[in-house]
Amino acid sequence: MKAYYPKKLTMKVKVFNEIPSFGKGVIELLEGVETYGSLSGSYTNMGMSSSKAWKILKRAQDDLNVTLLTTYSGGTTGGYSVLTEEAKDLIRTYKRMMEDIERYSQEAFGRYFGDDNG
Repeated sequence: MKAYYPKKLTMKVKVFNEIPSFGKGVIELLEGVETYGSLSGSYTNMGMSSSKAWKILKRAQDDLNVTLLTTYSGGTTGGYSVLTEEAKDLIRTYKRMMEDIERYSQEAFGRYFGDDNG
């Protein structure tokens, strides 16, 4: 391998209709809802502000024209949130796609920048 060739590859992938809106960050936020039972628990654990969490969630929902989260407020138990079936499906599908992209991109990276090209 040539000394100036890079040794690593990283990528950020978002899927969208009009505005890049659904990717790793939204998935992490949604998975946190599953773990902590609420959007506030999720964004607090991520160190994210409430306004930012709602902004990225709304952007994804608006762009994909889908509801990702159902929230229930108040009561003696406080509020809670649940992912919609569409959100769960998008997460599963995105993760499967990313596994393929990661595999293909690493193969291509090796082909172009690997030891055989130096």
